[in-house]
Amino acid sequence: MQEIIAPSFLAAPPTLLDANFQNAVIAVAVHESEGAMGFIISRQSNLTLYELLKDLSIEPKIPDQPVLYGGPVGKNSGFVLYEHTPGDPITSGFSLCDNISISPSRDLLEKAARGEMPGRFELVLGYAGWGPGQLESELLQGAWLHMPVFPEVVFDVPVTERWNHAFLQMGISPMRFVSVPGGAQA
Repeated sequence: MQEIIAPSFLAAPPTLLDANFQNAVIAVAVHESEGAMGFIISRQSNLTLYELLKDLSIEPKIPDQPVLYGGPVGKNSGFVLYEHTPGDPITSGFSLCDNISISPSRDLLEKAARGEMPGRFELVLGYAGWGPGQLESELLQGAWLHMPVFPEVVFDVPVTERWNHAFLQMGISPMRFVSVPGGAQA
């Protein structure tokens, strides 16, 4: 597959029955010969930011907020999804677009907890992972709707509406979606 897979979004078709990925929008951050890594941005976990910060002995100075369920792999691994000045991420990590990146940095989480971020952020627990060639194969089978990153979906759309909104950005109603071998189509 020659197309660029990361950074991008994947939206699970309504026909996907795997509970880990039903109604998921995944921000694919990494795609290499060794595999791919992404983060579900359309599902909240059962934890709040304050609960996690307390476990990490970090004193928050910001309002509490839900934590995202990023995927079934590394459920105890945390990542900060954040806005920054265009072209200038705060720390190392993965860029999703010009002004949104994701990083596993604890220093970044501490900065966010102190209210010192230049924009909005969300804490993500876990990630979705694919082995070598696995994501390419799933895309060829039509298992996902592959689309560009829509920055407004990340912070401007409520978590529970992101899946539907991603489809609408592509001009597709999820309820009219048909999955066919060789590519997802509506």
